[in-house]
Amino acid sequence: MVNLKMQLAGFNAPLTIGFVIDSFDGSFNGAVWLLVSFGVVCFIAFVTLKSDKENFMTEHPQTIPPVK
Repeated sequence: MVNLKMQLAGFNAPLTIGFVIDSFDGSFNGAVWLLVSFGVVCFIAFVTLKSDKENFMTEHPQTIPPVK
């Protein structure tokens, strides 16, 4: 499912940027601002991401073998 969504995004991104460039009469300003806005949205989503897990080692001690 993740791979399908990535493939769809890879197909839609050039089309969307092309439509934005056409709507701005051949100027790349709209496409640049579109990419900047997507970057800002991704940055805000990353900054607000919280993890309720305190420490992976204390919750799953059996998955990480001790180093001797």
